[in-house]
Amino acid sequence: MKKSTWYILGGSLLIFLIMGTEKAFAKITDNQKNRACDAFGSGAFGAPRGDRKHNGIDIVTIPNQKLFSPITGEVTRFPFPYGNDLSYTGIEIVNSEYKFKMFYCSSVVAIGSKVQAGQFIATSQNISAKYGSSMTNHVHVEVYKKQGNNWVLIDPTNLF
Repeated sequence: MKKSTWYILGGSLLIFLIMGTEKAFAKITDNQKNRACDAFGSGAFGAPRGDRKHNGIDIVTIPNQKLFSPITGEVTRFPFPYGNDLSYTGIEIVNSEYKFKMFYCSSVVAIGSKVQAGQFIATSQNISAKYGSSMTNHVHVEVYKKQGNNWVLIDPTNLF
């Protein structure tokens, strides 16, 4: 094969690798890392939780850490992870393709705000204050994908 053919093949492969590894979502934290197992279990999607499965992934944080929007969309509400405990809050951002929910955070944007992927939207809360130091501080993330008129829960692990 000619030298120029190798250059073209190599360049094409490099472009494919760069474009093929692009993630759908921006990172939530600067040093994003998924929560592994601790005394309370695994933070992975589908991990056992007694008679149910974990509906999202947990991203390790420290209290008051800046959190960024993974998608461009509109802030639609501030959900509560525990219906009767209003000390922990969340944020929901929706666009035409995804619904993103994050819990254990304090929003710095208002409902109805349009946010951009990568924009500072919240600070993390101290989940260890509720569960003790054997619980790794984290935010819980759930992602739903639009399918017709329905939102379907998906595993967001590889979207970031």
